[in-house]
Amino acid sequence: MSAATVPVAVPISGEELRVSGVPRLIFLSTAILFVAGIAAAAAWSATGDIRWLQLFFMYPGSLFLLGSSGLGVWLAFRCWRQFSPGDLLRPAWLLITLAALLQLSGALLQRLGSNWDELCGPLYMTFLAGGLFYVLRACRDIGVLCQLKTVDFVLLGVVLMYTLAFFATVVFSPQHGGRLIGLHAYMSWSSDPLLCVLLLEAILIRRSAANLGWGLVSRCWMCFTVAIFLTSVGDIGLWASSKGYLPHFLEVASWYVWFLASAAYALGPAYQSQAMLRAMRGHVGDSAGV
Repeated sequence: MSAATVPVAVPISGEELRVSGVPRLIFLSTAILFVAGIAAAAAWSATGDIRWLQLFFMYPGSLFLLGSSGLGVWLAFRCWRQFSPGDLLRPAWLLITLAALLQLSGALLQRLGSNWDELCGPLYMTFLAGGLFYVLRACRDIGVLCQLKTVDFVLLGVVLMYTLAFFATVVFSPQHGGRLIGLHAYMSWSSDPLLCVLLLEAILIRRSAANLGWGLVSRCWMCFTVAIFLTSVGDIGLWASSKGYLPHFLEVASWYVWFLASAAYALGPAYQSQAMLRAMRGHVGDSAGV
């Protein structure tokens, strides 16, 4: 073998090491949080003192949501910077970054007790939907856009059925009695239809990315799909609780879904950024984007 054909090992940069450790950090912190959450729930069940759960959600729970949201902003911003100007995925990740920033703003406003956090939810979903639309365009342009499968229709059907039930029991409820509805209510009501759109987009991107193999990019869009679906599950839990459809222990269990959704939102850009760095090092089998 000549010297020209000898493969040269490219050293892993400190930047790649930091990014590659982020998914493990997210998984570990989520596991620790759930151990603490289960312990708090067990203490509440044993003593009947609800303060155990209140303290858990007020401190470690809030810190986790803020931390994962902030991490998602940083990682999405890194992804946007790693795509060169003119790349179709660059505006996609700009919109995803703005969506993550709005998500973080909503989490901060909620902790401050402001009702303006309700506006951040639909806004971040709108920006995220715009970002995913650009990704779908990229999938179409490179010829990997695929069709939905049966399980996809099942997931979409669950979220769509809930959305219809929500509009039937809340939006079109006779209890409004012709009263004027404020901006906050209209914005809040738009969340569930937006989640339907987001889930459809994310599933299509996930299926399309899977055609390129089970790599980091495919994991990225799997995480976004899981995050969006879990957000819908969290909304279903809130609605079902308000209607008295859930026993108390299931109502409490539904609160933990938001932690999983927040972790999944952060994992998505973590895998995409890792894929970009690997592509820069010339790794075979990991593409930088769909």
